[in-house]
Amino acid sequence: MVWIVVAAIVLILIIFVYKESSGFNIVEYNLYTGKDIKGPVRFVMLSDLHDTDVTHDGNARLLEAIKGLEPEFVVLAGDMITSYSGDSYGHDKAFGLLKGLAESFSVYYGLGNHEQRYKAEPERFPGRFSHIEEYVKELGITFLDDDHADMECGIRIYGFDVPIDNYRRVVHTELPDGILPDTLGRLDDDRYNIVIAHNPDFFEDYVSYGPDLVLAGHLHGGVIAIPGIGGIISPQLKPFPKYDFGTFTKNDTTMIVSRGIGWHSIPIRIFNKAEIVAVNILPQGETVTDVDKR
Repeated sequence: MVWIVVAAIVLILIIFVYKESSGFNIVEYNLYTGKDIKGPVRFVMLSDLHDTDVTHDGNARLLEAIKGLEPEFVVLAGDMITSYSGDSYGHDKAFGLLKGLAESFSVYYGLGNHEQRYKAEPERFPGRFSHIEEYVKELGITFLDDDHADMECGIRIYGFDVPIDNYRRVVHTELPDGILPDTLGRLDDDRYNIVIAHNPDFFEDYVSYGPDLVLAGHLHGGVIAIPGIGGIISPQLKPFPKYDFGTFTKNDTTMIVSRGIGWHSIPIRIFNKAEIVAVNILPQGETVTDVDKR
């Protein structure tokens, strides 16, 4: 009799973990600005796909969900691929989703630590970064490798490559002094400035730089979240990461941290479902209804 109860409990736990780790939520944020943008503007943010087939159908349902949100553009906040160390590697799942996105939207791609690893270690990963870069550009995707792009709506979007040394596990690291303005230049105060910065740990540095919005991921929501407390552990093996998911605001800068849309190494999420992030940038006095009427 006892073994039947134990087996039932184990089965329930397996079903629970499977459901928590499958599928995705759509999370929507409304941000207001006094800047002169041709808004309101809606965009979708994805991060941390890690070459995953999220919906087990070639990411077709993921793509359809994004289309259903009718964004004006899509932002990829890094780690769409996983940096494989072996001689045999492929990014077919990530590349397939990129192709589908590029066929329907303007796409802006910032680098995460896995893309950064290919870039920073060409001897170890010969030709791999250029392979990704060339493929992305062939699709017409804007590859923001320490670069920026301007939009007619009054938004400027930057892609900041957080140095690979600032992704070290266990040990605490700091960004080099002045790296953001030295790398990206001075922000255009007349525009709504968005910075893609994959690692959210350096929020104070981003605030000092002064963009309106920072888009980050990397922490996968802490993998397992405790309701009311937050994520348990970061990829750097830091317990209870401060910037696990959601929004963080200081001064005039807001940071959105995505829980990610895929997974890496261990495909488990508990109270921490993968997510598509939809962002509405609204001029003061306008509403989300105005987004739908555009």
